[in-house]
Amino acid sequence: MTDHGVTDHGGPGGVPATESDGQIPEVYARQPLLSQLVPRLIGLERERHRRRRRREFADDLPVVLLSGRHGTGKSAMLNDLQRAYAPDTGPWPGPRVPFARINCTDLEERARVGPEIANNSYVVEMLVELVRQLSLPVAGFGRLRFPRTTAGLLAVISARRPGIDDELDVADRHAAALMGPWPAGEPPPTWDALFRPALPTPADGGSPDPAEFPEAAVRTYLGRQYRRRTRRLGPRDLVSWYGSHRSESDNRLRGMPPDAATEPPRVPAAQRARAVARLCQEFHQGRGFRRGVERMLMAAFLRDVRYGRLRRGNRAPRPLILLDNVHTDPGRDFLELLLEQRALQERGARDPLVVLATELRGDADDDDETPEEEQETAPYTRATRQPLQEVGARTRWSRRSAEPSEGVLLLPLPPLDTEHLERMLRSDERVTFDPYIATALHDLTRGHPMGARRMCDAVVHKARGEEWVAAEELLDLDQPGGAGESVIWRLLNTLVGGENHDELCLLSLAWDREAAEQLAERWVPRRIDDLAAADGVAAQLERERWSRGPGSRPFITDRFLRALLVHQMRSGRGAGGVGWGDAHWLLAQHHRRRAEGRAGRSGREEWARFLWHRLAGGETQEVVDRLHAEFGRSDGDALEWLRALRTVAHAPRPPGDLWFEQCQEVGKGRRDRLQVRADPEAGLEKRAIYRLLHALWYSADELAEADRVLADRIGQDLSFLSAQHLTGRAVLAQAAVRWPRAVRDGEDWPLERSWGGVA
Repeated sequence: MTDHGVTDHGGPGGVPATESDGQIPEVYARQPLLSQLVPRLIGLERERHRRRRRREFADDLPVVLLSGRHGTGKSAMLNDLQRAYAPDTGPWPGPRVPFARINCTDLEERARVGPEIANNSYVVEMLVELVRQLSLPVAGFGRLRFPRTTAGLLAVISARRPGIDDELDVADRHAAALMGPWPAGEPPPTWDALFRPALPTPADGGSPDPAEFPEAAVRTYLGRQYRRRTRRLGPRDLVSWYGSHRSESDNRLRGMPPDAATEPPRVPAAQRARAVARLCQEFHQGRGFRRGVERMLMAAFLRDVRYGRLRRGNRAPRPLILLDNVHTDPGRDFLELLLEQRALQERGARDPLVVLATELRGDADDDDETPEEEQETAPYTRATRQPLQEVGARTRWSRRSAEPSEGVLLLPLPPLDTEHLERMLRSDERVTFDPYIATALHDLTRGHPMGARRMCDAVVHKARGEEWVAAEELLDLDQPGGAGESVIWRLLNTLVGGENHDELCLLSLAWDREAAEQLAERWVPRRIDDLAAADGVAAQLERERWSRGPGSRPFITDRFLRALLVHQMRSGRGAGGVGWGDAHWLLAQHHRRRAEGRAGRSGREEWARFLWHRLAGGETQEVVDRLHAEFGRSDGDALEWLRALRTVAHAPRPPGDLWFEQCQEVGKGRRDRLQVRADPEAGLEKRAIYRLLHALWYSADELAEADRVLADRIGQDLSFLSAQHLTGRAVLAQAAVRWPRAVRDGEDWPLERSWGGVA
């Protein structure tokens, strides 16, 4: 995804980044990592070709993992680092350090991996690509060599069964990458062109035995090593390393210390190729055998990084690897093996690789899940989690145990502040805005970098035409230069793609999977990804980290994405013609049926959701009647009543532009006379509930500005209701103090059991 400095290639609908698109504005506050931490890790300044005197993590390096949603600038940060350390143009074109970058999503899509292909895996794909890129020459520092890794990979990829074209393609592609480079303009050589001359000729003149392919490939490579052994690792030492590594691994399995390994027996020259080629047989057995070979290849890769000119860590900069989207299977597999091997490495024998990776992760912004709980469910349970702003001077990371996930420094990408958005809006000093516009944009986008940038651009573009932009119309702005295209449509197309747009808009109204299934059963007969519509959309949302799986509540847990989809539904631009009122009526009846079949808190939650949908459908009087009836119950719990009120008041506003003015006037008491005429028998309690509901409903909307008058009125009505409630006076009195303050500050309205004297 690309837009004004926020590039995220991992999402659907992405487009290639241009140079200007890839720039990260200063307001994004990513400089502590880009300009301070990474140069300390690599040992080379960004702007000048000068080594750093002091480098952090002298003997042990963490994997730096950037975590965030689509559009938070993860890939844009990697683009920035690539331009700094491997630029295409400028004073130092080409890599300034041994450099590699892999998008794991792209690799997953193009890799030929599966149970029917026995000579490939995601780890093999990753290692081949890393060897190819890291082997490129670096001006002033030479190049890295990977003799152990290359020999092992050639053994693994060279066995191919007759008639399996995919295995032949894997062998050709990987062999060319490992034995390259080849002359420009010529097609890459095939496996047969490289290694068939080393195969023994069958006595009967028939085809060679495929079982001999791995040994032929390794023999050819070792012959090349022998001819150039003055500059490269000799074949005897290469084979000896594999023997030593096997011995050390066996000792660990026996519970013996690593230094108990004995010197492996010397392998005769004629059998060296066969000794390495046995990796192929183990790899092809699959499961645990294959994983064991992958561990050995990873160990060889890390050992090779320390081999050659660049092994002198105090003289040369460290190699840099950038990995996009490591939440995918290739990224997970690679990092798992890398972290395992680093946990086993002894002091003084550790690799100097600087690994900077990005992963797609949703935000923990629901009431029932905290960031700490989300961290416990992550794959790197022992990672050091640190704010990005604090890594400028020193990270304070250190390995405390042999647990592999200890080797991860997790840096969640923070959302932007309101001040950041104000600076974006001031990009053109000739235009003026509603003073509340930056706050409204922040409430809507929740600081999402891509969303904030595009929305700010749309506001500035419209303001240049001397049109005053009101907060209420933010979701209806056009994309600058988009020929009338909605900025919301462009955002959604980038974040979730346009293929299932109507279904996403419709299902964004659902509280959970069961409610989504009700909508899909009524209006979405088609299947999505060979699944029922609700299940297909849920799988897409979970895959892209917009929800947390089958138990997600609401169905789409990300508030920003949900706000965009709900508005598309409200404005009639989504759901394929399904009416706003019809969808909410169906869902209201669904929750009513569930409420009637449940008791206790579960039943009360279902009633609150029923009222949520009725309020969204514009049935305010019905909602007020129900809330008033619950308030007046002799056995009513004031805390539960407030909980239901808070849920109901967060219902989305119905279609129409008059809602903003009318809802605010009701909440401030300016329509009390109209309410008396509409409901002459309503007492003071019911009128207070009517005003309070509308004031909170208005305050909960992303685009509405809750001013001091409205906040004060919320406190007054809660204070009045506190005096009327039979048992919940203390609870409502606390809300009368805390809720107006939260409304003024734009925070969530608190609820605590201790308000009623219950710890």
